[in-house]
Amino acid sequence: MIDSLENFKSFVAKKLIGKTLKFYCDCIVPIDIIGTVKDFEIIGNEILYIIDVNGKIIKIGENHPNLQVKEL
Repeated sequence: MIDSLENFKSFVAKKLIGKTLKFYCDCIVPIDIIGTVKDFEIIGNEILYIIDVNGKIIKIGENHPNLQVKEL
């Protein structure tokens, strides 16, 4: 049974692949973009989402304070 279990962060991140989302954060590094989640990386204890924004690939980490997201 344990062999079929998956890392929780990986499980959650996979659910967002292919979805178009609006990311917004009004913090030190402001974010206000719309893009499609193409993939993800787990580095340390953080998920980095790989986002396609009109053909430009960017990475957004989940470690932004007050990061908000909306599915479009």
